Amino acid sequence: MLRQVRTRLTYGNVMSTLAVFIALGGSSYAAVKISGANIKNRSISASKLKKNTLTGVQVRESALGRVTRARVADNAALLQGFGAADFKIRCPADTYPLADVCVERTPREPASYGGAVITCSGVGTPAGPGRRLPTHGEMLAALSAFDLAPGGEFTSHVYPSTAKPGQVDVLYVITKGGSVGLTPDTGAGSKAYRCVTDPLN
Repeated sequence: MLRQVRTRLTYGNVMSTLAVFIALGGSSYAAVKISGANIKNRSISASKLKKNTLTGVQVRESALGRVTRARVADNAALLQGFGAADFKIRCPADTYPLADVCVERTPREPASYGGAVITCSGVGTPAGPGRRLPTHGEMLAALSAFDLAPGGEFTSHVYPSTAKPGQVDVLYVITKGGSVGLTPDTGAGSKAYRCVTDPLN
């Protein structure tokens, strides 16, 4: 029996059998052993990846630049058709953008509260809605950009007068630091003031 086997063993038979075992064993080894840990970082090109397999989990969106091939060239820089410049507050030439409103750069001459309200409401009409006196908060914001007029400036806040029933006292800003006082709505209580208006856009 052994003699018959030996007579059939040739170099070619042995090598072909050995090659079959190596091929089968090698492919199964590769299928079992190769994993993400065996792949060197940055060694796989984009063309080797299946399309649409990467998601936001794998991609850091903040590192992405502007889309260069948008359907319309400028779409990547627009928001519903508007560019960044369209969202900047635009104010009339004699005003300055502060606290989401446009505040007049120069204080107006002292007047009574009632006179100041009437003057402001007539500015820019009939083309626009007119202007108004600033709130206390808007006045404080304005002081970060402008100097206060001597004697203080009006706000739009009024309170029932304790000295003269039926009349009102008006809150005005006395110092750049924000100190306030009350003055009557009379000629004697006149103060400088600035009108404010909503942005043009």
